[in-house]
Amino acid sequence: MSSQRMQSELITRPPTATPQLLPVAPDAAIEALVRRQESELERIRALATAWVADFRSGRSTGPTELIEIVSGADAVLSRFDQLQRAATEEVQVLDTPPYVAATGPDTNDLEFEVLARGVSCKAIYDRAALEQAPNAVTAILRYVAAGEQARVTSELPLKLATFDRRTAFMPLAIDQGDIASAIVVHPCSLLDVLLLVFDQLWQQATPLTAPGSLRAAQEDGTFEPTENDRRVLVLLASGMKDQAIARHLGWSHRTTRRRIAALMAASGAETRFQAGLHAARAGWL
Repeated sequence: MSSQRMQSELITRPPTATPQLLPVAPDAAIEALVRRQESELERIRALATAWVADFRSGRSTGPTELIEIVSGADAVLSRFDQLQRAATEEVQVLDTPPYVAATGPDTNDLEFEVLARGVSCKAIYDRAALEQAPNAVTAILRYVAAGEQARVTSELPLKLATFDRRTAFMPLAIDQGDIASAIVVHPCSLLDVLLLVFDQLWQQATPLTAPGSLRAAQEDGTFEPTENDRRVLVLLASGMKDQAIARHLGWSHRTTRRRIAALMAASGAETRFQAGLHAARAGWL
């Protein structure tokens, strides 16, 4: 309310021949001002409520505003970080090559801050990422130890990140190896499809766990895997081949095969799949 309007509420003009202004009783004048101000605020609140409803339903968003194009490496990284920091409930990620750097997934330290805030983080990694990127397994297990729910699958169709299931972030091109451009998808049917893709892939993917989550050794002589054994079991559960496991652990192919055979014998398994199943039931994974 303007100062001129407030002044008009605090004074009155009596019906006399000579023009003059007299003050209004403060209690009556202030009460009238408060009621008028409250009425104005209620009108604004009702209008804002209607706008929020329109915004969430997408009725106020034009077709050109549903898809946001971000160009330039710095702008892409900044927008991605902004979306992560704004997340309050859940972040979901599909992680697959190609990568900008050879280190693969070891590039998102901001996730630790997100996890520390209590935000749920789910990530599905392409098996090729574990096999191609030298530090991929170490990086992923760090995220898992911090609270990330990680799974692995044989092949992912695209890179993707969703935030609170209300916004999606993806490269402009599916096979894009750099971060020169990206798409931000706001609530629309395309976002619904991307969320459905993630949900279906999540159900099909194999869970990964960090070594620290495995049970302690038993005192009755029951076989308990060492830390290296546990890493082997995690990699086996992800579907990695012996040579890829050997490369990640820095072992020879022969040593790796011998250790896998020993784990299968200890668990009474005849196949790698049975070994993974036994490990999960025994609490090793």
